[in-house]
Amino acid sequence: MLLKMSSKAKFSKVVRSIALADQGDDSLPKSCTVSGWGRTDRINKHMSLCLMEANVTLIDSELCFNEKSYCSAGNTGPAEGDSGGPLVCEDGKAYGVVSSLYHKPIDGQQIYQYVKISKYRSWIDRIMKK
Repeated sequence: MLLKMSSKAKFSKVVRSIALADQGDDSLPKSCTVSGWGRTDRINKHMSLCLMEANVTLIDSELCFNEKSYCSAGNTGPAEGDSGGPLVCEDGKAYGVVSSLYHKPIDGQQIYQYVKISKYRSWIDRIMKK
């Protein structure tokens, strides 16, 4: 789902556009950042009052069961309530959208999934032209 704003954004020092990964950008970027207003711990049910960010390193797709997704692993990553937020990598482009979290059955390692923007870029461009 794409949301259409009722009016154009007013760009400033804190509001700006971001480039999206192109349809051919299927390489595996390594150093990325996720951001959102999700929960900051598992005990507190309240969402963050300020925008938070976390640095993540994308991992090989063996642990990522979907070719339309990127994955990262470990204790640092997006939290409940961060779904739909951007995955921005070292070149400043948005490469993914925060999607889901699962635990590997063998060792319980947390795996975070991000939908690859490049796999949906033609659809995004088509919808944005309407």
